[in-house]
Amino acid sequence: MGAEELLTRRLRLRRLRDSDLEAMTAVNSDPEVTEFLSQPVDEEATRIFLEKTSSHWDEHGFGHWALELREGPDAGALIGFAGVAYPAFLQSLAHRPEIGWRLARPAWGRGLATEAALATRDDAFDRLGLTELISIIDPHNTRSRRVAEKLGMRVEGHDSLHGRTVEVWVLHGGA
Repeated sequence: MGAEELLTRRLRLRRLRDSDLEAMTAVNSDPEVTEFLSQPVDEEATRIFLEKTSSHWDEHGFGHWALELREGPDAGALIGFAGVAYPAFLQSLAHRPEIGWRLARPAWGRGLATEAALATRDDAFDRLGLTELISIIDPHNTRSRRVAEKLGMRVEGHDSLHGRTVEVWVLHGGA
């Protein structure tokens, strides 16, 4: 059974739920947030993501977490997600657990993606006992590349996703 939630200084990480559809659709509707994704993310795609996330949790005991602010006037607001899941969207890597994150643009530049990713990484290695994490990142996505570097990840190689080259970042053995 997976953990119910993770707490950091500024964030509450909890399982995503169906009621997050509107807030996650708002995050995904920002073209700057989704600039480096291989396909558009509309309400239907967000609904499918939430369903797949729930199924992944049920099958593996882990998955993507909803990110809620714990402080300030927006406390309780959902600002995105972070977590670990098997990347079924890329068959060549579908057997390797991937750490990923996506935050609403107003949450950028405050270290929240790194804070969430560090909590997720530590949970993956400590509670789950995973020995490796990968991250699939568009080479032009400097923000995500910086988060991966702060996690201790390094580029292992490249792959192709929907005709686009992506970098495969890896971290072995733990923090």
